[in-house]
Order: sequence, then structure tokens, then C-alpha cells
Amino acid sequence: MAPEAPTTPSVPAGGAVDTHAHVYPAVYLDRLERIGVDPATTAIARGLGADSTDEDVSERLRDMDRAGVGVQVLAVTPQSPGGVEPGPSLDAARWVNDEYARLLAAHPDRFAAYGALPLPHVAAALAEIPRLFDELGFAGVSLPTVLPGGRTLADPRLDEVWSALDERSAVVNLHATGSGARSDLITDHGLVWVNGAPVEDAVAVLQLLKADLPRRFPRVRLHVAHLAGDLPFLAQRLEDNYEDWGAFPSSPLGALRRMWFDAANFHEPSLALAVETLGASRILAGSDHPYFRGAKYRRAFDYVRTSRLAEQDVRAVLHGNARALYGAAVAAP
Repeated sequence: MAPEAPTTPSVPAGGAVDTHAHVYPAVYLDRLERIGVDPATTAIARGLGADSTDEDVSERLRDMDRAGVGVQVLAVTPQSPGGVEPGPSLDAARWVNDEYARLLAAHPDRFAAYGALPLPHVAAALAEIPRLFDELGFAGVSLPTVLPGGRTLADPRLDEVWSALDERSAVVNLHATGSGARSDLITDHGLVWVNGAPVEDAVAVLQLLKADLPRRFPRVRLHVAHLAGDLPFLAQRLEDNYEDWGAFPSSPLGALRRMWFDAANFHEPSLALAVETLGASRILAGSDHPYFRGAKYRRAFDYVRTSRLAEQDVRAVLHGNARALYGAAVAAP
């Protein structure tokens, strides 16, 4: 007999929406290694209590309840199914997407999901996109900021994928990979996660801006992790480089103000800067669970609740903006 599913408690409508959380099934991580993904990259996802087992999910729900979180939006990035060959990569993507769908079915009021795509294999990714939206009902897709072999998300060979996502007005999450933006200046000095992750987030966005992707695929709704690294801090510098030296094909600040950014940064002055620069309607609550648990998981939301933001902006960041972005996928119970 199958074990009973963990109890799903009722959460008030004002519960926060955590737009940045991960589930890493051990079976899936093993599968990634079999299709050619370096075990050194999967190691950081193991031993965290972040499996899809009933035990780990029950503890996750308790963490959420203690933090006043109603819904988590789950993503498997940076453990993306980008193996050597397209067929096994697609099989791995389908497996983890099905496992996420199982979690959503078991806890429809508590979880939403970003789907995984087997990039850089374009045909395989195009085969999975309709299933994610038409069959599984996912909130969007999550893409790694750096693809295997160093290919960027701005690579013209991926235009077919962006076009397919644009047709669906898809929410597309960008998440760092832990590759240090492929820079020895980061990787050789133990800085891959210290500052490499937000560097990757920012560089990926700048690459997309350089390629004019937000204008070419205007219905894609980009959700960038970790407050987009240093981009709010550099916003005026970016705009000056556009206005005075033509560094971008269109206004970078204008494009940034049409994206969304999660607050998995936890520094209140940074949050205030992002809100002032990009707009309160563009910031989403986020935790990076399971890397932050217990008291630090609660901090991810309490630092918004106790911030200098106006009360209406606090509510927008905690849940209003996410519900506007994802719609029924994170509707209040």
C-alpha cells in the first residue's frame, strides 16, 4: 500500500508566495550523472532534505507554515537536464517534470512549478514545451543562465525556443548555475556561490538585453533570481551607456522595469534599492529553499515584512505581485 500523502494544512489568503525554491529528487540527480552531467555539479543538491519524498515534503511544509508561506514555486535549476545527447536529456526532463507534477497534484494549494527544458537541445526542448503548459499546467519554465559548453541564452540558435515561449506568454525564470560565469577569476578563488551566482544572473540579463531579446519576444515574462545581482545598483550606468554610446539596442532600464526579480538577497537596503529603481510591482518574495532553512527561511519573508517599504508594497512583494504574474497557478486557497 502506498504511504499516505503528508497532511496539507490550510493557509490564509495573505500567505506569502515563495517564488524561488528547489526540489532535488535523488533519483533525478542520479539520472543526470548517467547522461553526462558532472557529479561535481550535482553534489551541491544532495543531502539537503530537498528530495520529493513524503518525509522531506512534510518538513518543507512545516518550514513554510512557520514562515507564513502559502505557496512555493519550485524549480530544479541549476540541476538542469542538459546531458550530452538530446534523447536522454529529454527523458530526464520529462521524468523530473512528471515528478514535480505529482507534487502539485498531491498539494495543489501549496506548490506551483517551473518546468525544466533539455537545453541546449533545441528540438527536444520544443517537444517538451507544449506538455509543460497544456498537460502539466506549470507556471512557467526555469532556465540556467549558462548552458552546457558555455552557450548563452542569447545564442541565436535558441530563438526557436524563445519564440515558442513567447507564443505562450510564458514566465521564464533565470537561475545561476554555479559555474562562476565561466570565469577563472571567480572559480579559482572559491567565489562560485559567494558572488558568482548573482554575477551570472546579471550577466545573463545583460546578454539578453544586448541581443534585444525583450523587444523581439515581448510576451515572455522574465523572472530573474537574487534581485538580478548588481543590476539595480548599475541601472543608471547601463542607461547612460545606451544613451551616450549605443551599448544596447534599446533602453536597458526600460526593459528591466518590465521584468520581475525575486528578493532572495535578504539585505533590506538592497531590497529598498530594487523597489526604488525597478518598481514595487516587479519584486517577488523568494527564499532559495532548501539552502536557507529554519530561522533563515523565515528571514526571507520577515525582512520584507519589517522593511521600510510602504505597507501596500510589502503586500505586493509578499504575494500580490506573484498572484498577478502567475494567476491561477498560485491562487489563494
